[in-house]
Amino acid sequence: MRESVKHRLIGAAVLTAVAVLFLPSFFKDRQQYQVDTGSHIPGRPSITAVDFNEPEQPEGIEPAPAPETMFVPADSEDIAPAEDKNLDDEKAVVASAPSSSAVVVTSSSAMSTASNDSMLPEGWVIQVASLSAQEGANKLRDQLQAEGHRAYVRVVPLANNTIYRVFIGPKQSKAEAMSVKTQLDSRLKVNSLVLPFKP
Repeated sequence: MRESVKHRLIGAAVLTAVAVLFLPSFFKDRQQYQVDTGSHIPGRPSITAVDFNEPEQPEGIEPAPAPETMFVPADSEDIAPAEDKNLDDEKAVVASAPSSSAVVVTSSSAMSTASNDSMLPEGWVIQVASLSAQEGANKLRDQLQAEGHRAYVRVVPLANNTIYRVFIGPKQSKAEAMSVKTQLDSRLKVNSLVLPFKP
């Protein structure tokens, strides 16, 4: 008898445990869900218009001066060949280099008299390089002269320093100058410029 009572008690405990586990979920499914329909968006803020006045320049302060020229465009220069021996002293100063080649420096008076843009170019020159060291420019000029080119160096003073431009020419036609430019660009790995020659 005791065994049957024991089995019944165990069966009742198991059924009670199953009822405790599954009955709440059964009743929970039948409950009605409530949906919150209230808005959580904040109200429209109050916006006030703000007027911004144009900034006024303080009295007693002058505007900054215009910047100085940072570079000199190559096409605005007047180029004189080193081979021309009949130049006046006031137009060009010829200084002989150690290798008996000449460096031509054009004065400001020559630049102002030859700056007439309406004149057609009398020839074309190739600007091979612009260097900051005179030794490098002279070396390149000597190398080009050894190859048979009519090369010369122009000294261009700037605000902070001086640059030395190496030219070849003048050539009679632009096509001839372009041909020389193509050869120099591929051989020297440079991007030379073809410019009109103005004596």
